[in-house]
Amino acid sequence: MLQEIHIQNLALIERLQLNLTQGFTSLTGETGAGKSILLDGLGLVLGERADSSLVRHGEERAEVSAQFDIELLPQVQAWLQEQALDDEDLCLLRRIVNADGRSKAYINGRPVPASSLKSLGDLLVDIHGQHEHQSLLTNSNQQNLVDTYGHHQSQLEQVKQAFKHWQKLKHRYDDLQANQAEHQSKLELIEFQLNEFNKLSPQTGEFEALSDEQSTLAHASEIKRNGLLSYEALDGEVGATHLVSEAMAQLEQLSEYTPALNAQLSQLQSTLIDLQEAANDIHHFAESVELDPERLNSLDERLSSLYALAKKYHLSPEDLTNKHQQLQQEFENLNMDGGSLDELKLQIDQAWLDYEKAAQALSKQRKTSAKKLSQTVSSSMQTLGMEKGEFKIDLTPLDKPSAQGLDKIEFLVSANPGQPAKPLAKVASGGELSRISLAIQVASAEVAQIPTLIFDEVDVGIGGGIAEVVGQKMQQLGQHRQVLSITHLGQVAAYGNQHLNVSKQTTKGKTLTQVTPLDPQARVEEIARMVGGLEITEQTLKHAQEMLERAQSKRT
Repeated sequence: MLQEIHIQNLALIERLQLNLTQGFTSLTGETGAGKSILLDGLGLVLGERADSSLVRHGEERAEVSAQFDIELLPQVQAWLQEQALDDEDLCLLRRIVNADGRSKAYINGRPVPASSLKSLGDLLVDIHGQHEHQSLLTNSNQQNLVDTYGHHQSQLEQVKQAFKHWQKLKHRYDDLQANQAEHQSKLELIEFQLNEFNKLSPQTGEFEALSDEQSTLAHASEIKRNGLLSYEALDGEVGATHLVSEAMAQLEQLSEYTPALNAQLSQLQSTLIDLQEAANDIHHFAESVELDPERLNSLDERLSSLYALAKKYHLSPEDLTNKHQQLQQEFENLNMDGGSLDELKLQIDQAWLDYEKAAQALSKQRKTSAKKLSQTVSSSMQTLGMEKGEFKIDLTPLDKPSAQGLDKIEFLVSANPGQPAKPLAKVASGGELSRISLAIQVASAEVAQIPTLIFDEVDVGIGGGIAEVVGQKMQQLGQHRQVLSITHLGQVAAYGNQHLNVSKQTTKGKTLTQVTPLDPQARVEEIARMVGGLEITEQTLKHAQEMLERAQSKRT
């Protein structure tokens, strides 16, 4: 529960420390006294958007902190532990807003994004605004209220994910189908090109190897003739090897007398060996060259075909193999895409079945919750001055599936007996709508898990004995939850376990808003002001005392 609020330099509040108790707390005061500032401050510390205009004039920053007792709130404790922000059984939220619009947020003294305050705040406080009855007129809000009331969040999320998956597959199928003509045309082109490459089947390194072989065969006679001549020049009867051998023989005769020539003799010996090896290699190569016109013709044709294909596709002959592999891969991919339409259709059918199953389960839950909520709201309406009123929640199939399920949810009401239930927007007056809204809020609050409820003048347009019933309902809620209600009705305020008064004072040229806990006597006077207007008489005070005593008897 919310234990304490501390506000500093927020609008008309200079400094405020407010201690709250369990049960129902009524918050009253003159119009314009600053009751809404408390909600603004609480909104800030619960993660709402920061507004620099809330900083008190002349101050550098505003600060709001709120302390909660979370000993009996395992869901909140688990959230704090997951975020590594836990601190025993207390939870302190803090928000600072600078005059330049920048803000800082803290949980248990540790800096956090404002979004973290929002996530945690949603587990701690539920605020019902005075204009919420207007939102009841939209089908989306009506659906959201039924799902919240019935705790359908888990099933609703399952429906959303199933719908998203089905829709994704369907969009993919539609795209493929729309491109089917283009796909087929591209497939035929790739198949034609691939057949050309398959027919020729170029191999890696083939063009270079065949070019070398073709060059050799084209000059075979010349290579053979010149090769043998070269061999004769090197190793013939008067060839180089013979001359070198003669030179060595002459030097060997001198080596006995001139040792200085031994180095040259060794050099000639090495040269002779190299010449003999070169001559043998040349002779072997020249002898191996064959005149093969048929092979040459075959090479010419193959190289011509490779070159023509390369030219057609604007490639170098060496790149033909890579292009062949690329066409093969494209052909396989296109065939796969074409065949995947049937497979994708099966996936879509299964995804739809999964969605339909989840949506039907959600519809079943909604029908159960709608029936229970209808009965509860109808009963509350009847205690709120609509004695014959009947509230009904109608579920009809949507024209097309959605991420929210297959149901259109509509709130219907019959204010008078014998009249059929009609849409809320068409039959409910402003006052009736306000009472119906209050009945729904009280009904949903009874099943919610959030420990602190704040009602901001939701009793607008209600008066007399009905207002007293509203006070009783707030009091009943306060037996199980912490309830804070901002109200202008004395009949409602009288039922509070705690009564806080908001007032505005001007001192030394400064206007300040203050919040004061009322003792029993001050409370009588405040209730008298609320029900009696400007002039408070003895009779008004007596009436206020009776109201408080009657409310007290209801509590006991």
